[in-house]
Amino acid sequence: MRRMLSVVIPAYDEEATLPVHLARLVPVLERVDAGGWEVLVVDDGSTDRTAEVVERLGRSPKVRVVRSPANRGKGAALRLGVAATTGELVLTCDADMATPPETLLPFLAALRGGADVVIGDRRGPAARIERPQPWLRRTLGSGYLWLCRSMTGVELADYNCGFKLFRGVVAREVMAATTTDGWAIDMESLALAVRRGYRVVEVPVTWRAGDGTAVRLRRDVAATLAEMVRIWWRLRRAERPGPPP
Repeated sequence: MRRMLSVVIPAYDEEATLPVHLARLVPVLERVDAGGWEVLVVDDGSTDRTAEVVERLGRSPKVRVVRSPANRGKGAALRLGVAATTGELVLTCDADMATPPETLLPFLAALRGGADVVIGDRRGPAARIERPQPWLRRTLGSGYLWLCRSMTGVELADYNCGFKLFRGVVAREVMAATTTDGWAIDMESLALAVRRGYRVVEVPVTWRAGDGTAVRLRRDVAATLAEMVRIWWRLRRAERPGPPP
């Protein structure tokens, strides 16, 4: 039985990179299922021609743009894109395709093995890093991981690898329940998935840092820390028993 696959790609000012990366992605989707897929590029208020480039590349209903009227952040873009999906499976991935699209194949195998959510692991011994991030980004990433584990109690090896595969109903339920608009969406969505009893499986990936980044360190680090504190407080409040009947 064919299972429709939806791919959600949040994008901000990606007109130069998307043509190359969509050209790598589409043949993999055709190999997995020649008829049952869709790609939704979420234009997160880009200042360039991201939306126009995707519309020109798409040339079919299989590749389409979901537009955000303003730049709100990765979390808001993912929430908007996932809500628009129709697939029984939902893949989220970054516009720079730092994780090769072929990674979808072992992710699908993990889902068939009983996982509800499959996430990329860039930190384990079986992962392959072809081009690492700069030292400062790696250090900040390690700190982010430690905070995610401490604040959520969920011991994952890698929270924020952008390559994640969900059962469609799980993706739409969990993303709809998130509240953050920024980079901490990975922490919030995975913590919610685990707390709701969904099985999260990590698969080692090949990963290559992109040439550019949408992260603006000074501003985004402070904003992400604030988001993480709000998520932690929300999770703590959810743990507290309600008033007696």
